[in-house]
Amino acid sequence: MRRLNQAFYRYLSSLSLSRKLLGGLISVVLAIAIIATGVVMVSAYLMSKHYFLPANVQAVVKILSEDAVLMSLTGNVTRAEQTLAAASEYSQIRALAVYNPEGKLHAFYNSLPKEFSIPSQVPDRIESEFQYMAHVEKMPGQEYTLYIQADPSLPLFFFSFMSLAGLLILFVFALLTFMVTRFIRRFVTLPVLHLIRVAKKVSEAENYEIRARRFHKDEIGSLAETFNSMLQRIAIRDQQLTEERDKAEKAGAQAQQMAAQMQLSNEELEREMVVRHQIEKKLTRFQDYLNNIIDSMPSALVAVDNQLKVNQCNSEAARLARLPFSQIISQPLVHILPFLYQCQDQIKKTLAEQTAQRVEKLPIKLDETESYLDLVIYPLSGDDTPGAVIRIDNITQRLRLEEMMVQTEKMMSVGGLAAGMAHEINNPLGAIIQNTQNIRRRLSNRLPANQAAADEENISLDALNHYLEERGIVRFLDNIQDAGVRASKIVSNMLLFSRGGERALSLTPLTDLIERTIEIAANDFNLQKGLDFMHIRVHKELDPTLQDVPCIASEIQQVLLNLLKNAAFAINHRKDKTEVGQITLRTVKEDDRVIISVGDNGSGIDSQVRKRIFEPFYTTKEVGKGTGLGLSVSYFIITTHHKGSMSVFSVPGKGTEFTISLPLDSKKVSNPVCELPD
Repeated sequence: MRRLNQAFYRYLSSLSLSRKLLGGLISVVLAIAIIATGVVMVSAYLMSKHYFLPANVQAVVKILSEDAVLMSLTGNVTRAEQTLAAASEYSQIRALAVYNPEGKLHAFYNSLPKEFSIPSQVPDRIESEFQYMAHVEKMPGQEYTLYIQADPSLPLFFFSFMSLAGLLILFVFALLTFMVTRFIRRFVTLPVLHLIRVAKKVSEAENYEIRARRFHKDEIGSLAETFNSMLQRIAIRDQQLTEERDKAEKAGAQAQQMAAQMQLSNEELEREMVVRHQIEKKLTRFQDYLNNIIDSMPSALVAVDNQLKVNQCNSEAARLARLPFSQIISQPLVHILPFLYQCQDQIKKTLAEQTAQRVEKLPIKLDETESYLDLVIYPLSGDDTPGAVIRIDNITQRLRLEEMMVQTEKMMSVGGLAAGMAHEINNPLGAIIQNTQNIRRRLSNRLPANQAAADEENISLDALNHYLEERGIVRFLDNIQDAGVRASKIVSNMLLFSRGGERALSLTPLTDLIERTIEIAANDFNLQKGLDFMHIRVHKELDPTLQDVPCIASEIQQVLLNLLKNAAFAINHRKDKTEVGQITLRTVKEDDRVIISVGDNGSGIDSQVRKRIFEPFYTTKEVGKGTGLGLSVSYFIITTHHKGSMSVFSVPGKGTEFTISLPLDSKKVSNPVCELPD
């Protein structure tokens, strides 16, 4: 295709100007004739289709809409069909139908072939441009529909006739073209070729004295005269070109000057942009510096407007709200930090009076634990719109430390008290226990000295022992001895607070120590003490890798026995006993420490008791069943003798878990830390 186009282009290039003009003229005229003929044919077809045919249909509709005709159409079906047949004799109508107001076919006439049937219902839309529908009213509320199928032969007849006329026009055009060609060749082509030859001679010889011949007094003749005068004006044109060149050079110089001025303006603008960019960079750096200062503060800062909506906050406030920064700005304060609802009066007072307000020890729940906050509300000055800044400090840890210091002071005072009381009480206790043992020995029939003294007095030791047994004197002696031993244990526990100095720690297999402790608890605790340890399930999750742990085995065993005893007591005294009692012991290694936890599903401990649970002599048991020294001694053993920590977590009605943390390196011990309950 490309080669064919190139060959045709070369052929056109080789043709003379006269042939090119003649060919172009014939092509243009021929194209105009064909287009005009086509337009006429299509116009005739469309006019007959869209004007004459619809006009015929509208005439038929108007006739059928007359009252008399409409009465015959809507009356008897046979008469209606006769009327439709008479109307179809009108030119270009092939089928007619009448539909009643319900849309059903009433009467019709059809001269179409059998495959073209009349619809039994009013069509929703016409499917051909030769179909028409009209609506007429017989009376108000009764609308009949006329369906008309037109004959498409009229547009086709017009189209055929105009096609024949177009062919005749083309024939006449061909004849006229031949005559016009002869005329153009004589009056146009020959003068143009002569003018071309003269122009070629002038160009080759540069002889401006040559003149072209004027054949006719037409436009080509005028062109020849113009060509002759053009040769005379060449010098004048050269002069004019020189002047225009000078003007162009002057305009170029002016343009260069304006460009230089524009360059200077651009350089000044660039300098201003650099200065502005530096200022913006400094402002941004300063803003980031301020934001870093605010975000680095341990306190949460929240700025609010007079509508109590958040305008600004730091990262600590976002962490407290547990929301990203984008979801905090412009939100109501109580939606972001709901616990501040109870502080709205103080915030409003700050906004109204422009004075600082303080809220101390505000209790809240964070991560299901009880925490305390200190709030300071400052009025925001230096702005047209009043506002306030709220500083929130979490003082939970500080309160815990204060409680720990109070408890430590209590223990120190109890230690001093224990040191003094131990020496005062030990001597009477020793006498009571020793005398009780002597009385038992003096009543025994196994000692010869007792038997000899009884024989001298004619007394039977067996009868005397029987009498003492019957009167309960032996039981009284047992009670005296048990009370003395119990009092001796209390004094021993108190002495633990008064003993100073370091204890020698030895490597002890922790798992074996816990197993032995469980066996001792199972054998020692019984129903008489209200423990029922045998019916409690003991679940062990012991780390087998924890073998050698530096500790004092007897003291750790004492602590574990005390915790097991308290767990069994809590399980046996719970209200809901449907669930099987269970004690869980776990050991795990965390970095350079070993963690021992003892948990139960007993009655639990409320928050008020948890705060005082490690205080000496504090107990919730009945008089005679608890001394209040068990957990305080355990705490003293863990924190003082082993440089560890001891904490408790409990949910009332669900259970309690004690956690002991011991350092694995006996040479690197930290200060004792008491983790008070949350």
